[in-house]
Amino acid sequence: MQHPNFETQHPLQQDEKEWDDLFQNSNYLARTRQAGINGRLRSSRFRSVCWKLYLDVLSEDKTQWISRTKEHRAQYEKIKETHITNPRKAAGQHDLVVNNPLSQDEGSLWNKFFQDKELRGMIKQDVLRTFPEMLYFQEEDVRTKLTDILFCYARENERLLYKQGMHELLAPIVFVLHCDHQAFQHASETANPSEEMKVLLDPKFHEHDAYAMFSLLMETAEPWFSSFEREVRKGKEEMLTSIPFARPQDSGPSVAIVTKVNRIQDQLVKKHDIELYMHLNRLEIAPQIYGIRWVRLLFGREFPLQDLLVVWDALFTDSITLDLVDYVFVAMLLYIRDALIASNFQTCLGLLMHYPPIGDIHSLLLKALFLRDPKNNPRPVNYQFQQNLDYYKTRGADLVNKTRTKAAPLNINKVSSSLLNFGRKLIAPMGGGSSGISPINNEVISFAVINIKFIAVKRFAQQTRHQRKSHPQMFVQLTHFSVNAQIA
Repeated sequence: MQHPNFETQHPLQQDEKEWDDLFQNSNYLARTRQAGINGRLRSSRFRSVCWKLYLDVLSEDKTQWISRTKEHRAQYEKIKETHITNPRKAAGQHDLVVNNPLSQDEGSLWNKFFQDKELRGMIKQDVLRTFPEMLYFQEEDVRTKLTDILFCYARENERLLYKQGMHELLAPIVFVLHCDHQAFQHASETANPSEEMKVLLDPKFHEHDAYAMFSLLMETAEPWFSSFEREVRKGKEEMLTSIPFARPQDSGPSVAIVTKVNRIQDQLVKKHDIELYMHLNRLEIAPQIYGIRWVRLLFGREFPLQDLLVVWDALFTDSITLDLVDYVFVAMLLYIRDALIASNFQTCLGLLMHYPPIGDIHSLLLKALFLRDPKNNPRPVNYQFQQNLDYYKTRGADLVNKTRTKAAPLNINKVSSSLLNFGRKLIAPMGGGSSGISPINNEVISFAVINIKFIAVKRFAQQTRHQRKSHPQMFVQLTHFSVNAQIA
């Protein structure tokens, strides 16, 4: 029985109270950001609105929220109308010599249609594998939305196009919008919400809003998928990257993601835990093996979805440049540092590629904040992963065996060819096809060939144990798995 003085609130009243707490305050932006950092958005009905703020989909000026939202939605309508075409409907409006199914003319709608079909096929392949354990992502309507958004993004960004892993950045955004829409619809059934809430949480524009949020997220994440030597973004030129196999001190261009994960392990991990850094180096566990997937997917494979959303709350609210990613990366390594130091190559591999569960995800974020700025963040309670390592030893052995079955014995004379193939996969991870692939940078490959011959010969001479004789090929295979984000 309820207490006689207990008063229940209508769902919309609860929504309005939370809305006021988050957004109806002169210092609302600081309060909203604090909610994201502190993990208070886990049960929020307005997480998607907060993410829009963090990603600059919405401006700080609340009076512009409705007009800005309508602009984004109208823009997506135009993009979709431009890129998702049916040549049959337009056939009577064009020269049939050009516009017919056999035409190879660049201006032919049919030629574009067949190129688009190839690209959509690649995207759909990944979309079908998105969060297979969740029924929501098995719905055909949801899969169509994901495919259309990714296809439109690829056509709007012809230099980058679509790369594997992008679907795993889009899916949580789509899910968060869906959850907020559902909660709002339920609360609105018997009450009249404000005009602002009705516009921002209109489920008819689910796809439009997801596209706007994903596009702005990709403004930061794009270099992690790109194969270009240099990225010029917002007037700043990114640093040159190192060659795929090399450490940062080995000169030569490559992709930004390799530079990023090398810097994290070689500088940040070394600074915060020299023993762990030396152990990983002794085992020759390069950060590319596990770190490319961690960073590209914003840790999307390492945590359950509900915990992942809390991580993204913190990443987005901290900075649109996602600077906190580097320190979450380090905090994750420190959480399993004792297990890593006590383990051999195979078990370490299992731990890094099948990251152990964390009881309190917020404690990991507090650790990351402390590592970055210990003066302004309290030292969190120390926590360590302590479980039986047999499972991770087995998973690591499985990964090693997979690479051994795919790799021939080391032949130094064939290192150039192996590197060339690896370079193609790293730079253009989607495989062949003109509709989804950037051209290989010959300078990257030729420079890397020279360096890797030297590195491979040196490392081969150092390999004294039988189980490590094929380690260079193992590295290539494991890195390839990580680049394509295909480790289950």
